[in-house]
Amino acid sequence: MRQDEYQIMFEVEDAHWWYRSLRGVLDLFWRRYVKDDVDCRGTLAVLDVGCGTGAVLQWLSGHAQPCGVDFSIEAVRFCRGRGQERSAMGSAMALPCGRGAFDVVVSFDVLCHRSIPDKLAPLREMRAVLKEGGLLFLNLPAYQWLLSSHDAAVYTNHRFTRSEVVDMLRVSGFEPLAVTYWNTLLFPIILVVRLWRKLVPPAQSDLARGTSPVSNAVLSKVLGLERALMRIVTLPFGLSIFVAARRT
Repeated sequence: MRQDEYQIMFEVEDAHWWYRSLRGVLDLFWRRYVKDDVDCRGTLAVLDVGCGTGAVLQWLSGHAQPCGVDFSIEAVRFCRGRGQERSAMGSAMALPCGRGAFDVVVSFDVLCHRSIPDKLAPLREMRAVLKEGGLLFLNLPAYQWLLSSHDAAVYTNHRFTRSEVVDMLRVSGFEPLAVTYWNTLLFPIILVVRLWRKLVPPAQSDLARGTSPVSNAVLSKVLGLERALMRIVTLPFGLSIFVAARRT
């Protein structure tokens, strides 16, 4: 990721509609698959692979004992700035963690990175650090033809399809529990915007332009409605793919 993008992410991800909605989707599937009570929060070991500037680590701190690794020292500095001291440099291709050390692994928008030519290698590493029966939560961007200026800024070189992700999980030793698209209700609008930006590329990434408070509130409400739908159905298309899987 470009170094200036970390600063932008750190400044916006607590309030930005997309990041808030991603944490909302995590909360939905966490409640479905993780025993989340007071007794286990002090002992539940969670690893955030590609923890970025630490907003997800901060969310996880209310549910478990998380630690994070990121390839960038700049990202780790931002995590420490949030008070997330259990964060360190590390590669998703060779996780610096004990084998079978974690109950849950979380990894958001990491496999898509251009520094990972073998998209299965991080999955094998995540399986190795999980306990038997441990849980994996992934988020991945959907559809290669939707590459955007933000993808360029964060060095995304691959966007996925649901069937591709299911195949990757099974080959890597995971049982898919839920694999759904999301950011579905906004898909038609964002599709038009992204196709236009392919013709007229913006000078800045998507985040750098910001979102007005009114737009942010409206978009958050729309995705809140979408999460209500996700409680009962698997969404058939969308801008992202969310995964819950179990280590076999």
